[in-house]
Amino acid sequence: MLATRGGMHAPPGVRAAAALFWIVLCIVLAAYAGRRIARGTPDFEFFYKAGAAMLARGGLDSGCDVLADGTIERRGTIEWYLPFTSRLMTLLAWMPQRVAGAIWVGANLLAMLTILRLLGVHLMGLPARDWAVTQVVPFVALSAYWFTEFGLNQIDTLTLLLLVAGFVHWQQRRRLASGLWLGLATLIKLTPAIVVLWFVLKRQYRVAAAAVATIGLFGPVSDVLVLGTGQTVDVYRTWIRNAVHSGSHAGLIREQREMDWRNQGLGAVLSRWLHETNWARHFDNDPRVAADSDPPQFMNVVSLRREQVVLIVQGLAVASVLGLVWLARRPAGELSPWALRFEWALFVLAMLWLMPVMRQYHMIWATPAVSLLAAAVHHVGHRSRAAWAIYAVLSLVLLAQLALFSEAIKARGVTLASVPVLAAPLIALLVRYPRSALPPAAAEQDAQPAPSARLAGAHG
Repeated sequence: MLATRGGMHAPPGVRAAAALFWIVLCIVLAAYAGRRIARGTPDFEFFYKAGAAMLARGGLDSGCDVLADGTIERRGTIEWYLPFTSRLMTLLAWMPQRVAGAIWVGANLLAMLTILRLLGVHLMGLPARDWAVTQVVPFVALSAYWFTEFGLNQIDTLTLLLLVAGFVHWQQRRRLASGLWLGLATLIKLTPAIVVLWFVLKRQYRVAAAAVATIGLFGPVSDVLVLGTGQTVDVYRTWIRNAVHSGSHAGLIREQREMDWRNQGLGAVLSRWLHETNWARHFDNDPRVAADSDPPQFMNVVSLRREQVVLIVQGLAVASVLGLVWLARRPAGELSPWALRFEWALFVLAMLWLMPVMRQYHMIWATPAVSLLAAAVHHVGHRSRAAWAIYAVLSLVLLAQLALFSEAIKARGVTLASVPVLAAPLIALLVRYPRSALPPAAAEQDAQPAPSARLAGAHG
């Protein structure tokens, strides 16, 4: 059994230093994201204009802007998102873009802090009131990705908040709420569907059913009410063609789209290694800056045909899913609370491993995994062999972010490699302690709404 070392609180000075860290960080992130909003730079522009089009025309964004001189300029869109995201953005699109952007930045900061608090209070098994201290290391370990997320004012922070809230509410036996948050996350990004699969494997059918019902009601049913049956059918046909068919690993490899160094998806990385694929930056989704594309560059070590690369990628993806299913085959009632947390974080990591277009900002989804590994160091002992292995893993993940300064290194898939590096110690802990109860710290027992000692029985 893992040893417990969580009874002591952080000293007041450490807690004050952590609070100062988060205050300064929020100011820096707000200033950084705010400048990008003021300049009207993507990606928030695309989300905002998707909402504006839905308000103005009751339909999806066409990707065209009418300039002051009357000419029409084509730009990028959120074509890979379900209509739900466009409808969601109508909450902001009725106000000026800069004002909406400022609110978006504030909402993302609040979401980030809420994520970290939920992880620190409910998942780490450490004193709940010290969450601001315990989350410093996990944030720093992924800090470059968080800054990229805020630089683009993306929607991944909201997605992660919904996923974390869904797991925490499940721990608290609030299954309908858990399914609601999970369903909304799936409507935004689709890849959280693999987390729905995890709940099915855990025999948590009410959570999965609530998630599916949420997807149906807030997705196609609401789309029919807003867009009408005919337009909804057309929209989903277009989405299936663009996002599911052409936007899959196989579709992108065959069409050689989204193959530049920014895409860390499994298919793009292997295509660059195994096929003569141009890894230099080329803007496939924003015609305004297509002329800024860099001269072609290649790094392949062999020259396989595209279909051969497709088969390799599909084989790895299928094998990964089958491996995850086998690893998570036992129902929740047979596992310890910590094993459940490790499995859930592993499936969240799988979202990164399996998504066709994986940018570096998506790596913020690794925050639960990093938080749990940091907690494991505390519980197994800072000088244990397991702790030193985790130190090495977190160091590699932090070191990989130095690749952000080199397009050539990023093209080789360094960011993608961080995913299996993080998954390895989670799997090792899961295999070694599948049923071991990790007693919570005394302070956690007072703070947790659903004590870990009751958790395994609650899920049976």
